[in-house]
Amino acid sequence: MWKVSLIWFSATLIGSVLGQIPEGTPCYSSKQEYGLCVSLLDCDSMLRLLRTRSTDPDTAEYLRSSTCGYKGNIPMVCCPQAVSKSSLIEQQGNEAASNGNGGGEGASPNDIGKTIPETRARLLDAPQCGFTNVTNYRVVGGVPAKLDEFPFIVALGYRNSKNPSVPKWLCGGSLISDRHILTAAHCVHNRKDLYLARVGELDLYSNDEGADPEDIRLIKAKIHENYSPVQFTNDIAILTLERKPRNPRVLPVCLPHAEPLRSNTFLKYSPVVAGWGALYFNGPSSSVLQVAEIPVIDTGHCQRAFGKQTTIDERILCAGWLNGMKDSCQGDSGGPLMFGKSQGKSLTFYQIGIVSYGFRCAESGWPGVYTRVTKFIDWIEKNLD
Repeated sequence: MWKVSLIWFSATLIGSVLGQIPEGTPCYSSKQEYGLCVSLLDCDSMLRLLRTRSTDPDTAEYLRSSTCGYKGNIPMVCCPQAVSKSSLIEQQGNEAASNGNGGGEGASPNDIGKTIPETRARLLDAPQCGFTNVTNYRVVGGVPAKLDEFPFIVALGYRNSKNPSVPKWLCGGSLISDRHILTAAHCVHNRKDLYLARVGELDLYSNDEGADPEDIRLIKAKIHENYSPVQFTNDIAILTLERKPRNPRVLPVCLPHAEPLRSNTFLKYSPVVAGWGALYFNGPSSSVLQVAEIPVIDTGHCQRAFGKQTTIDERILCAGWLNGMKDSCQGDSGGPLMFGKSQGKSLTFYQIGIVSYGFRCAESGWPGVYTRVTKFIDWIEKNLD
């Protein structure tokens, strides 16, 4: 009976599988159940349905609509997991965010938060962080990154109502420990659809570039208590991964938590920004990680450009080409602004900023505004739990 059921099920799938997604990718079934795309043989709940109710039309339609590809000749299905769809991430912050006076979302109970380790992580020092396969600092401008050039870059995935099996990649972030991601608060605030992080990626939609990406669920979000969605001040958040990345090539970026870097203004430095954001304002996002050099300039430029609309002070870092040559853009939010420091014959990347906001993209006279990481080192260290 089992063999007959499997043959029947496979036959019903002909022409119904819209696209193959990698095994283990998070997905949503037609009943909006959170799951993972796995072989039918590894999904007990689907196997029970197939064995007991394989000829029921509703069951057949459910099984058919839950397929996400093939593993050899065996169908792959979106296998429901024991996780509540409505609260995949525990969000913590200040209740004042709801009235625009700062803070994040109030904490919501979430039993998956029990998997958070009891020991507090710590910020790392080179050579345990900031690794890159690039040995010489190169001046770049809107060009594709190399494989393993930025092994700490993270793409943040949001639920896609039109295609539940494929996340929307709307923000970026950086790995700062083996379980924590640094990103912008505006990527997390009031975003119940944020649920996933992809690490170790280069091209979001291709498997031919040699990368070994992993999709890891997010289990907790900590927004700065004084984040203001109106003023964009304290635009910083920390996300916690469900588990550590398995890819040994994925390593955290270094943060400037010790002197003399901690007190450095980085004025006239030429750091780089990387992300999968739009190639131009309102344009298509890049599937390949892009990198561009963005010089740090005096905050007076940002004060003149944005001072009437928002607060520009020591908590932000102003960077950009005033002639509008290169810039971060939509979809780069939350990603790192970083510089490479020579460590002997190798190069170590330190993150000094988080992509926060700007006016359009690469507009002449409009630099970009970045959260200044050195002003939040104590807050970061306190929230690595």
